[in-house]
Amino acid sequence: MRKKIILLCCIGLLYGVAYGQGKLVDSMIAWTIAHPSIDSQHLLTLHRISYRLSEKDVKKSFEYYEKVSALSDSVNFIYGKALAQINLGILLSNSANYHASNSAYFKAIDYAEACGSLRLKSVSLNNIGDNLKVLHDYEKSRKYTQEAIQINSQLKAWRGVAINYELLHECDLQEKLYPAAREDLVRGMPYALLSNDSYVLSIFYLGFGKLHAVNGHNDSAIFYFNKAIEQARQQDDLRNVQQVFLAQAEYLSNISSNKKIALLDSALQLATQTSFTQGIADVAQELASVWEEKKNNDSSLHFYRIYRKAADSLFSENNKRNVIIKESEWMIKRKELENTHLLALSQLQHQDLTIKNILLLVVFISLIFAIVIAFFIYKTSTAKKKRSEASLKQKIAEVQMQVLRTQMNPHFIFNSLNSIENFMMQNEKWLASDYLNKFTRLIRSILDSSFNELIPVAKDMESLQLYIDLQQLRFNNKFTYRTCIAPSILTGDYKVPSLIIQPFVENAIEHGIAHSEKTDCFVAVSAELQNGFLLYTIEDNGIGRKQAAAYNYNNKRHHKSVGLTITADRVHIFNGSEKDAGDIVITDLHTPDNQPAGTRVQVKIKLL
Repeated sequence: MRKKIILLCCIGLLYGVAYGQGKLVDSMIAWTIAHPSIDSQHLLTLHRISYRLSEKDVKKSFEYYEKVSALSDSVNFIYGKALAQINLGILLSNSANYHASNSAYFKAIDYAEACGSLRLKSVSLNNIGDNLKVLHDYEKSRKYTQEAIQINSQLKAWRGVAINYELLHECDLQEKLYPAAREDLVRGMPYALLSNDSYVLSIFYLGFGKLHAVNGHNDSAIFYFNKAIEQARQQDDLRNVQQVFLAQAEYLSNISSNKKIALLDSALQLATQTSFTQGIADVAQELASVWEEKKNNDSSLHFYRIYRKAADSLFSENNKRNVIIKESEWMIKRKELENTHLLALSQLQHQDLTIKNILLLVVFISLIFAIVIAFFIYKTSTAKKKRSEASLKQKIAEVQMQVLRTQMNPHFIFNSLNSIENFMMQNEKWLASDYLNKFTRLIRSILDSSFNELIPVAKDMESLQLYIDLQQLRFNNKFTYRTCIAPSILTGDYKVPSLIIQPFVENAIEHGIAHSEKTDCFVAVSAELQNGFLLYTIEDNGIGRKQAAAYNYNNKRHHKSVGLTITADRVHIFNGSEKDAGDIVITDLHTPDNQPAGTRVQVKIKLL
């Protein structure tokens, strides 16, 4: 129990140890009166008063504990709540109520973790281990003490580490595991020396003395016992001196009964001087045994009576302490409140878990449903897309075949062959040969282009040039052909569908130029880049669409031209646009006096 109080003394100590215990307590009480403001400093001082009174005046000690607890609760000072629980644990341990004491220490650990105080946690762990040692649960005592060692090592609290190892040594000594007990002391001694604390050094020397005595090394044992007394007297720690005298009488072998009695008498005197009831009981019991061995029944009975009186007093004192802190009523009520709280908490957790499970099930079902719907939509969309792609591909194929048939217009082929025959009949063999050569090149170009969706602009213009050359020969150079295409377009990597503007040029020649009586007829083709498109412009100065329509109505009533319709579909499909997207714009040209002056066609081809 002494070690628990010594451990707490190192927590934020504000006052020096030069004062006597009574004077120090009085000065701290005076400080609280002079500083009534409730703050952390005030609460820490109340805590120190409580644990310093825990062995001398339990009633006052408990009063100050209650103040620390109530005030810490009022300002929600978590650190103060932890200190209050440690005070309560000490009071309960002093009254031999070790299980209740440990409950208080465990609550102190919860508060210490909440406010991040590892030091308070290590103190509580050590005190739990000390209680378990008294209850002879050595394994659990070692477990909690080892946890305290880890924390104190992390904090470099060497005094705490030393006291922890000494507690491990006591567990091993109680179980007569002497090699392990010695190893604990050897491990802890460097930390005891680092702490440079006379109390800690005293208990270590006491431990070494006991182990040397157990091994029969009386001289070495006496050496360590004397060093223990020397260190204890530096702080006037009479109780520790008393423990050394008692240990010498218990552990030293081959000493006379008179020497043992002398040691025990000294121990009894010190225990009586310090009002150490437990020490009086232990020493008196040993003296009764020694005098019984010496066959001195009167002395044996005398010390047995002292032992019984001390034991009864100790029992009475413990009961008194329990009455003071209302242990029975308070603990039972606290337990009932905790059980009620735990039951309510369990019900809430069960309800919460049920709701969470239901929500989880709903979310899971919704997720599955969403996945099924998404899969159905995906499959439907995919199938629709595939059908659309198939339909588009079929339409493209149909358009391409129609284009090929349009480009291979039987009427144009028939006219071309007729022209060749006329040249030959007129004995114009050179013209016939030139016409046939260009005709075959054009046919070959059309056939070659039919295997490729896109061809370079330069190659397409070459095919268009061949077609116009044939038309010029056919119409006896009735019109001229002009082009205005930037070299960058011809030399660049620009590609277009084959002969995409040929039907518009053909339409200008067949319907605009062929029926014109002008002598300066022309067809002009230009191309320019414009906002991601290749813009073609086909312009002629023929009779215009209105007169051409009238001529066709009178002379070719049953002829239906589909070339321009197919070409328009090709442009829209290639550009990915609707029919009214402005890809093809046809403009009728007029003179200043509003007479027909030809036609202009503008075609936009998307650049890839």
